[in-house]
Formats: sequence, structure tokens, C-alpha cells
Amino acid sequence: MRARFLFVFLLLVAPVATAQPADRKSQLLNSRHDFRATSRAPTRAVDTADACVFCHTPHNANPAERLWNRPLPAQPFPVYSSSTLAASIGPMTAEDASKLCLSCHDGTIALGETISSGMLEFVQGRGYTLPPESAANLAAGQGFSDDHPYAFVPVPGPEIQMPPPGDAVRLDARGRLQCTSCHEPHEEWRDPAVGKFLVKPNPASALCLSCHRTAGWLHSSHRTPPDPVANLRYTEAQGAHTGYLGVSNNGCESCHRPHAPQVGQRLLKFPEEQVCYTCHDGSVATTARNIRAEFQSKLYTHPVSVTPSVHDAAEAPASARHPLPETSLATPRHVECADCHNPHAATATEAQPPNVSGSLTGVRGYSSSGDHLSRSANEFEICFKCHADSVNKPQRNDATGSGIGYGRNPLRQHDLGNPEAFNTRIEFHMLLSYHPVTRPRNLSIGPGGEVPSLRSAPVTPAGAPLPRRTLSPTSYIYCTDCHNNDTGRNLGTLSGPTGPHGSNQPHLLERANALEPPPAYPGEFTPGVSYALEEYALCNKCHDVEGSVLRDQSFPEHRKHIRDQNAACSTCHDPHASSTPMLINFDLSVVGPNSLGALEYRRTGFRQGTCSLRCHGKDHIRTPY
Repeated sequence: MRARFLFVFLLLVAPVATAQPADRKSQLLNSRHDFRATSRAPTRAVDTADACVFCHTPHNANPAERLWNRPLPAQPFPVYSSSTLAASIGPMTAEDASKLCLSCHDGTIALGETISSGMLEFVQGRGYTLPPESAANLAAGQGFSDDHPYAFVPVPGPEIQMPPPGDAVRLDARGRLQCTSCHEPHEEWRDPAVGKFLVKPNPASALCLSCHRTAGWLHSSHRTPPDPVANLRYTEAQGAHTGYLGVSNNGCESCHRPHAPQVGQRLLKFPEEQVCYTCHDGSVATTARNIRAEFQSKLYTHPVSVTPSVHDAAEAPASARHPLPETSLATPRHVECADCHNPHAATATEAQPPNVSGSLTGVRGYSSSGDHLSRSANEFEICFKCHADSVNKPQRNDATGSGIGYGRNPLRQHDLGNPEAFNTRIEFHMLLSYHPVTRPRNLSIGPGGEVPSLRSAPVTPAGAPLPRRTLSPTSYIYCTDCHNNDTGRNLGTLSGPTGPHGSNQPHLLERANALEPPPAYPGEFTPGVSYALEEYALCNKCHDVEGSVLRDQSFPEHRKHIRDQNAACSTCHDPHASSTPMLINFDLSVVGPNSLGALEYRRTGFRQGTCSLRCHGKDHIRTPY
């Protein structure tokens, strides 16, 4: 009796966990760690009455300081690693409390195996170990490489802090984070929603936030979704595993899982896009944010499913100006949700060009001068990550402009022989003419100006001004003013999601921008594009086609070319930029040299010039206008 009393007393004062000593054994009884024969736990022994003996012994303990009564795991397992982890994860030692936990949770040591009492038989069978399918078997699957790291000293940094004084999450005496930093093995229900022996309740990932302070999270839409009704739609059926209801209550664990996620690095519950689709498939987020439907139903999409979970938060983007070591260049070219969106910082805040909107907050990019930015201030800087100096960006390698899967590419006259033909950063640096994506144009507007067709604001397909947008000589436009969802609320009349996720228009365009079918030989007759305003909808968004362009306010032959000869805007004009005035950059799929072998546009004065070319079967020899 005295020995048993001493055993219980020493157990209660052993520094394994954080519960008050008077409560520890009573809280343990009938929990999932209570293996007595009379326990209400489904996993239990056949005839043992002592709740403590499965882990502790008063004599011959190993290690002695915790009166441990179980053999310790000897099998080495892979441990967690990540490119963003500053701390060093080494092998466990006998001093690590985590090693004691793994004497059950590594799945190799029988739950009934003890030092002092030998093998205690369980109702599940003699020598019963946690089966591979059990969530408690942490070594199943990917070993411990898919578990939150343990038995290591955290390194404080911008997003990592030491647990505050008095917090239930505590490091051990050596400053190491252990399993017992987050789990109290004697008390199952401190978190009344999920149990799991957590050291404190975990709504909104309170446990995670004891150490993790991710930049932008405090104001993020993923912390507090803007739609309270949609927030509560996130339930177990959508993938919630914490026992809490709603995105905000699940917090970090809406996307992450500390044990046995499908993607070990960064502990993602599923491959990256599937994590996003958990909510952004219409089941949680509203129709206005149903992104999955865009990727699955549209003819043209950003190829997020081609390289799942390749995005690395620590990756250093390679470019022609900033090349990486040879080994880094083998990283697959990729576009993933996290390449454009920072899920920890994204908000629903609107913005004006060229500034990033809230949904693009906290994302890396390239400046207009080609410098890498750890945080983009402007939308185009995010686009430039792939559409500018990217070393492995596919280039057009044919002479027909047939494109690479996003519709026909006009074969531009001034792109021939230019290795940077698809580098939009270089394009928007053109000195003579460019759309005001990276800088304004400062051109006069109105009936007597250089751009008489420019509207005072972009319009919807029905012609109504889009709210909170203006156009002027000093205004900017977004890349997404042209490249966007063709059925999204960006059109001002529909409710689908915004952004260039998918479109049924070639090149992920928001609205139609007709291209002429190329003739057999450039310059010969082509039926062109039968005029209908909707075929010019993209240009009409900002330029009044019928009220100005077709009235020949800027070029006296516009109406003749468009209405009579069925020419498209894109046959003469490059929508990004050109090294010649007025965005003139002929599509050589349609236009050819004239009978003298000349192919050029030459400006001779204000809204005056000459054309030398052959188009639609007609010869132009220094034809003035």
C-alpha cells in the first residue's frame, strides 16, 4: 500500500504535463488514455485495474525523472522538413517528452507492453498496437514528416514567437517544443469541441496562435470571412476536422492539419488547389467566389491543376535578370492559387489601378524595372512573375501565330526576331505607345484630342459606367481590365467570381476581341469579321466604338475598315504596346507587304500618317490619311 501511494504521489508531481495535480488522475479516468479493464474507453486492457501502470512505475523506471514504464521507440522515422522552417530538427533524445508519447503513437510498440508488469493483454488482442488506419498512429503513411515538428528549439522570427508567459502552451525546461506543449496526456477535454488532450480550448486556432503570428492574418478574410452565413457553412461535410463550426472557428485548421495531412510540407490538408476548393466550390463561399467552377468549366484557364503543391513560399523566382543556380532552374514552371493569392493576408478590400486589391495582398512579384519584390504593391507586378522575365516561359516558336493553347496569337510585325516578344514588362516600357498599365499615357482626350474615343469610365456590356472607376489622361488600368472572367461580377451585370481564373474567350479575355481569320497568303482577301458591336466588346469597354471610332474622330478610315471591309482592331493595333505611335503593330497573319515590298506605318503629323502594305487584297503605297 505504501509503495502504491508513493507511486501515485510521484506520478502526480512528475513534470510531464500542465494539469493541476489534484485533478490529474480524475481527469484521466474514462478518457481514451484510460486503459483499465473497467474504463469506458473502447481501447482497454482485459483485467488490469490500475490506470497509471500503462505509462508509469515507481521502480526501475526509464527514464527515471518521469517514472516511465514503457520501452522507448528505437526505429528512426523521417521528420518534418520545410524550406520555410528556420529551426533545426534533430533526432530525439531520452530527455524529450515527445519520445515517451511515441512509445504508443509510433505504431510499433504494443499498448500493453510495460517494463514493470510485462505485456498487459488488451481486449483488442495480446500485443495490440495502433493500426496504420488509426489517426493516433502518427508514423503511418509518411512517418513523422507529415506531423508538426516536435522535440526542437523554435527560432523566433517575423512569424514565430515564444509562447507568452502564462499561456497553456509551454516549452520544456530546455526551451524545446514537445508533444506535451500542445497536448495534456491526462486530460482529454480541455477543448470541449474536439478533445484530443489539447492543453487549452482551440477556437480560431488559439493553440496555433500561441507561437504562430502570420503577417496579415489579423485582418484576413480567411480569419473572419466577410459573409457570416457562408462562414458557418464550413462543417465536417466540407472537411472541418476540429469539431468547430465555421471557417473562422477552424482558423488555421481550415487549411492545415497538424498531424497526417496529405501534403507534409506546410501541413496542408490536401493538395493546394483542393484545399482552396474546400470552400471555393460554392459549398461554403458564395457563387461570387466559386473558383472551382471556373477552372472546371471554362475553355481557357490558368493551369493550376498541372503542378499541384509545387508552389514554395520560400522560392526565389528566377529571371533573365536574376538567374538562379542551375539546380534551381529545374523547378517546374507553375501557376498555383498561392502564386497570386496569399491566403494568410487576403481580404475583400477593393482598390484602384494600379494598386493590388485585397485578394492579392502580400504576394511576391517583379517591379516594372525587373526587380524582385517580396510584397507587390501593384497588380501588374504579380502578373510579371510569369509574364515577364521568367526564364522558362514558353515562347511562340511558329510563324503562324497559332499560339500555345489560349487561342490564336497575332503575329506582330515588331515582335519578329525579338526574344522578349512575350515579356509584358518590356512591352509596357515602350516609349511611343502603350496602354497605361505601369504608367499613365498623359494623352489629350475628347473630340479634338489624341484619344477622342476614350470614355470617362469603363462600361458594362450594356453600356452603363462601372462603379468607382474613371478614365482620364492620367489614369491607370489593370491587367485584369482585359484578362478576367467572362461571366464574373467584374462585368457589372453578373455574380460570378472576378479574376483571370478562367474564361471562354481566348487569352482569358473578359469580353470578345475579334481576330480576323488569316488568308492563305498575308495581304490577300479575307472575309474578316462581320461587324457587330459585341465582337468589339473589349475595346468598347473603354473606347466608344460606335460614338467615336466609327465616326472617324481619330482616323478618317475607321468606319470603312471596320464596317465595310470587316477588319478587326487587332489587325492594326497591339493591345499591349508598340514601338510605333497609336499602338500600330500589324498582324502579319493578315497584313503583307505591298507590291513594292514595303510594309510600314509612318506618322506625318497629329493624327496623320501613311500606310504602305497590302491588306484584304488591296495595295497601299504611302496611302495618306
